[in-house]
Amino acid sequence: QDFIDLTLSKTQRKTPTVIHKHYQIHRIRQFYMRKVKYTQQNYHDRLTQILTDFPKLDVTRADVEVQPYAFTTKSLFVGHMDYRYLRWQVVDTPGILDHPLEERNTIEMQAITALAHLRAAVLFVMDVSEQCGHSLEEQLELFKNIKPLFANKPLILVANKCDVKRISELPEENQKMFENLEAEGFPVIETSTLTEEGVIKVKTEACDRLLSHRVDTKMKGNKVNEVLNRLHLAVPSKRDNKERPPFIPEGAVTRKKRMEVDAPKKKRERDLEVEMGDDYILDLQKYWDLMNSSEKYDKIPEIWEGHNIADYIDPDIMRKLEELEKEEELRQAAGEYDSEPESEDEEMLEIRKLAQQIREKKKLKILESKEKDTQGPKMPRTAKRVQRKILEKEMSSLGLDMAGKDEAHYVVQARRSRSVTRKRKREESEPPKSAARSRSSSRTPRDTSGLRDAKMVKKVKTIMKNSQKKMNRLGKKGEADRHVFDLKPKHLLSGKRKSGTTQRR
Repeated sequence: QDFIDLTLSKTQRKTPTVIHKHYQIHRIRQFYMRKVKYTQQNYHDRLTQILTDFPKLDVTRADVEVQPYAFTTKSLFVGHMDYRYLRWQVVDTPGILDHPLEERNTIEMQAITALAHLRAAVLFVMDVSEQCGHSLEEQLELFKNIKPLFANKPLILVANKCDVKRISELPEENQKMFENLEAEGFPVIETSTLTEEGVIKVKTEACDRLLSHRVDTKMKGNKVNEVLNRLHLAVPSKRDNKERPPFIPEGAVTRKKRMEVDAPKKKRERDLEVEMGDDYILDLQKYWDLMNSSEKYDKIPEIWEGHNIADYIDPDIMRKLEELEKEEELRQAAGEYDSEPESEDEEMLEIRKLAQQIREKKKLKILESKEKDTQGPKMPRTAKRVQRKILEKEMSSLGLDMAGKDEAHYVVQARRSRSVTRKRKREESEPPKSAARSRSSSRTPRDTSGLRDAKMVKKVKTIMKNSQKKMNRLGKKGEADRHVFDLKPKHLLSGKRKSGTTQRR
């Protein structure tokens, strides 16, 4: 986000940031394309720099010149890195040749001075492949000459270019040289800056050795005694001869024994899932700590309003239901529910016949409604007016006697309630029947309501457009547009004018 903000801020400073409303569309397009092109180039340059400088930025963040020839470093370069929540300083010194101290130049003396005065861990880098133009014997002779500079300092021999040749591939004489150095207490680590093999090992080894060396040095000084004199270890005196051994929890003891014996670890649910695959089923009830382990998989009772539902369930309900069904089948088989048609009177037969007609009519109505278009909007029942003739005709067709229904409820209700059906719109070609009717049929638009003539309408519209100008201008303004908060600041344009020039105005 910081990178984006930085790029956008530079974009605003190096490209125009104001668009006026009278600009042509191609000019506005060029305005934004200039911003996009600049942002694209800036992103490309920044990302290229990060990728090319990645090794330097990740290790020590030092701006070191790297070239494929010797003696590239001509001065001391300082970088920093983090290890164990501490900030470590790394110094890159120039190369040193094997000749007397009086013959060394200024560049070599910088390295000699740094090695002599800095309290640090020293990394002596050697080229095992001998591609640098110096044999291993010459490099080891140089190491012996400057060895007094490494007194009382952690020292690590770094055998570089192990990707080309390793120590195990050297002749026996050269291998014996490195064995003698390790016997003297100088660790030898093989590295390759090309493949980054051993680089992290050198870093950790140097930091750990330097940290332990600093601690030992401080322990030998007088400051430690001053700190120890302020510390007091309280030891309680025995009140009796009873032994009170320290209490160690049983779980900690068993865990310690398991670690000593290398007992197999307890399988976790994730291990079981990987082992069983698709057959795995998550079962958390097996970990429940109950007094009776056999109750782990019991059904949990369902509580409703403070009562257990299981208390109101009859366990023999299914058996009783089967007995009732069998009894019902026996009654049907005995013909208890059969009725003889001869025993019914004429009134009952007429009622059955009428009911059958009503059922058939209802089915036909349902089929007719299904055939109609049901996707359109439906008019609510309150907005319909059922005509009396149609209602009485439908009821008569169903077999009901509709004579003498003048005082029926639906007839009285139709007389009392006013019609809620919508009035039919007058055709456009139909002339108005009266002057009052013609005035009420046409409604005046809201933008011309209350205005005398066309001149006043034009004036009102002009006032309305002028009042909307500021709002429209503010709606087009963006964050990058130039804005003057006060066109006439009071401290510049008020008060008595004094003698002098008026250039500042």
